[in-house]
Amino acid sequence: MFTDTSTPATLVGGIIFALIVAQLIWKSFKPCPLNAIPSVGIPQHPFGFYFGAWDFIKNGRAITEEGYLKYPGKAFKVALANRWLVVVNGRTLIEDLRNASDDYVSLAEATNSLLHLKHTIGQEQYRDPYQIAVIRTPMTRNIAGCFSDMRSEVVAAFEDLVPAKTDEWISLPAMQTVLPIVSRVSNRVFIGLQCRDPDYIQITTQFAVEVAQDAAWFHITPTVLRPIAALLFGHLETSTRRAMKVVGPMLQHRIEMDDKYGADWPNGDRPNDLISWLLDEARGYPARRSVRTMTRTLLNVNFGAIHTTTQGFLHALYHIAEHGEYVESLRAEIEGVVKTEGWTKIAMGKMVKLDSFLKESSRFAPGGSVSMLRQTLQPFTFSDGTTIPTGTLVGVPILAAHHDDANYADADTFDGGRFARMREEGKEEGMGMGIRHGMVTPSLEFLTFGLGRHACPGRFFGVNEQKLMMAHLLVTYDLQLRDGVRPPDEWIAHMGAANSTAEVMFRRRG
Repeated sequence: MFTDTSTPATLVGGIIFALIVAQLIWKSFKPCPLNAIPSVGIPQHPFGFYFGAWDFIKNGRAITEEGYLKYPGKAFKVALANRWLVVVNGRTLIEDLRNASDDYVSLAEATNSLLHLKHTIGQEQYRDPYQIAVIRTPMTRNIAGCFSDMRSEVVAAFEDLVPAKTDEWISLPAMQTVLPIVSRVSNRVFIGLQCRDPDYIQITTQFAVEVAQDAAWFHITPTVLRPIAALLFGHLETSTRRAMKVVGPMLQHRIEMDDKYGADWPNGDRPNDLISWLLDEARGYPARRSVRTMTRTLLNVNFGAIHTTTQGFLHALYHIAEHGEYVESLRAEIEGVVKTEGWTKIAMGKMVKLDSFLKESSRFAPGGSVSMLRQTLQPFTFSDGTTIPTGTLVGVPILAAHHDDANYADADTFDGGRFARMREEGKEEGMGMGIRHGMVTPSLEFLTFGLGRHACPGRFFGVNEQKLMMAHLLVTYDLQLRDGVRPPDEWIAHMGAANSTAEVMFRRRG
């Protein structure tokens, strides 16, 4: 005689497990609309997609490079955790993607499908990201006018966070040192001296981490349950409330002054900062001009600005510490330019060797193996006849392209003077190539900032910020890697990041 010891909980658990297995089997045998596009990294059996997706998480960089080499000039696909990613390979297909209408392929929807923007940065920011226009135009135009404040904050932030002396070396965690410096320098232009508030620094630097964490959970949460999950487990509301406590009173004052005086404050006292530019863009749109909405907007701008600049600067910091042979040449250029131009935006433009070094660092370590991610809103056909259906995620193989000898001589070798020489060669040939080889200029060979009308709108601000920080660092400190070798980058799937735990040693120059 057997006794049935099962409980309702185990029965429900068994049913759920059976449904999951059934779903996996159904997906494994369901015809794929992308079958005409070759797969890379997928084992040849019914559950190959899931094994391939797991392998891509661990070896995404190598799998993408394999596809790049195996299918030159063609499209291939790789498995993400819950969908295919089509990678378009070669200049012609990349041009097709760049020129595609937003009615067919969308940057916004690709970002939304990866980050679940409605729940991670807010409905208002998802529907009306009006700060993009502000970053593209007034912020870029005002870099020169704000440069003295940026310089002042760079000096103060390094004094606080890199307190090295001339007679001894100190070892500091690179990521934990650079991140708050970038937050302070960026937010000096965004909100003024309140950028130094420790709570605000913590909120802004942590927000991007929280967005990524929440997005990962939303990926495995059923669509209908995501709003509930966002309320119960998401960080957006908590971050918004915390940020409002810090900047809310200031934002309320700025809104009231703008309502009363517009852009013409008494005695010309209106700050020349991001808040003013946002208020100008929001004039006539009441929904944009609440303390809550502006707080969310500031969080989103920080999300887009701080971590990308931090990553770029960290890579460059590790590279300059590894390649000390460039230090004296860069210092000589920096000191010579500053002597004639001062610490100005004009001076940054004349630091050609520094620009070249930073661009080479970005070429060598662009922050991932796939970039320019888009999602199709309707079927899209490339010029070679390849068609991808609605809802397909598509991108370009940035790391492999940056390390292709067809694009750069000896592409796997770090050459900090590479782009400075290209500028000179272009000028000698009368081709006007100086600007083309500058870091802010995207090209089919240099894809760090994307291409075309969707190229990163904040790249002018970010590049000037990196130049200013690196120039100050080089003329103020000696530096070296604590362990003597450049720390390895950190990878997950197609996303790469500068090492987050390595330490760098500093000594103030005499």
